Amino acid sequence: MDALQLLLVSPSSLVSVREKFVIKPSSLTPSTLRYHKLSLVDQSLSNMYIPFAFFYPKKQTDDAITSMKNSELSHIAHLLQRSLSQTLVSYYPYAGRLRDNATVDCNDMGAEFLSVKIKCPMSGILNHPHPNAESIVFPKGLPWKNNYEGGNLLVVQISQFDCGGITVSACLSYKIGDGCSVINFLTYWARATRDHATDLVLPSPRFVGDSVFISPQNGPLVAPVIESNVNECVQKRFSFPSTKLDTLRAKVIAQSGVQNPTRAEIVSALLFKCATKAASKLSCGSVRPSKLVHYLNVRTMIKPRLPRSAIGNLLSVFSIEATNEEEIELSCLVRNLRKGVELAYKKDQVEQNELVLEIVESMRNGKLPYETDEYDMYFCSNLCKFPWYSVDFGWGKPERVSLPNGPFKKMFFLKDYQTGQGLEVHVMLQKQQMSAFECDEELLEFASVPSLY
Repeated sequence: MDALQLLLVSPSSLVSVREKFVIKPSSLTPSTLRYHKLSLVDQSLSNMYIPFAFFYPKKQTDDAITSMKNSELSHIAHLLQRSLSQTLVSYYPYAGRLRDNATVDCNDMGAEFLSVKIKCPMSGILNHPHPNAESIVFPKGLPWKNNYEGGNLLVVQISQFDCGGITVSACLSYKIGDGCSVINFLTYWARATRDHATDLVLPSPRFVGDSVFISPQNGPLVAPVIESNVNECVQKRFSFPSTKLDTLRAKVIAQSGVQNPTRAEIVSALLFKCATKAASKLSCGSVRPSKLVHYLNVRTMIKPRLPRSAIGNLLSVFSIEATNEEEIELSCLVRNLRKGVELAYKKDQVEQNELVLEIVESMRNGKLPYETDEYDMYFCSNLCKFPWYSVDFGWGKPERVSLPNGPFKKMFFLKDYQTGQGLEVHVMLQKQQMSAFECDEELLEFASVPSLY
């Protein structure tokens, strides 16, 4: 049985753990920063990790990575450990532990660091048809899992393939911060590794804590247990080349009258339409009442504006509904998305934050946020314009930035291409719904056939 067959049958047999360490900040966190207070939004989230992996193939002619070509895994791991220790000085909550659902004890206990060897070439993983093949580069069993009491808030794994390629994966606690917080941390850690600087200027991230979305006065929320359940689900990746996006945009403008619709607006509307149609085919054939919830980064919407270096779950949402054939037409969906965005920018994103209001209302009713039988709920996380493909540890830009299978069905992730103005999307649906979704003629008019993923 070859390595790629083993990946399907027993993926763990391809992985051998070489080293496992706890990396602590290179200097102690001041006592004045010992306790990091979590906001209402932080507390409403499960203890789930946010996982990302960055694939760096071995290049034969690039002088910038000569050291990588001849380095042993232990040497590369040492460089990453040293820079991670430096980085944790500024990003100190990631080296702490949850004291309760309202507080991080920034006690410098450290982050977990694993270095492993994977007995196959990187290309075998990147081109493998199994939908979850790339999860092999994450710490076993960790992606999208909940970090229970006492666990590390940051877990890192560096993987070296037989071909010499390197993958760096990181799982960061959602309690500490959102996707913007994650890319902020990873960008600095990569720069610290790349520059090999002992006198590196430390960043000054602002840990917002409960200064924006105030903690409940009657004590912390009970930590919600929201498990990632991907049984009977599948994730696939679709690509939208820039030329196809231009065609789709022109079609939307002509039909909707919305000027300059964004990539996120037109693509998320198309995904929502096709997913709703696929779900209807599996039921009675009529349009199922559905709702699309878009997450919003509100750093620039809060007054005074917060910098991108602000760390926390600085989020809101807006949503659109579709209950009949007319409302799932692309023109109608894009118009409603534009109205939702415009309305969000007019609101006070502290006092009138839709996510906060949903959290408060769900608490009052004894439910989880967006727990409803009235609609099929879809969620969209727009990761575009974050510099995922600029995370350079000294080996150049990654060939692929990967999200593992999960965390829930009816989930869309939007990301930039590595190069150009195109878009790639990660779609998570129940298997039967995905079978209908990926055959939708309108989808395939603008998106590539699902890549080997």
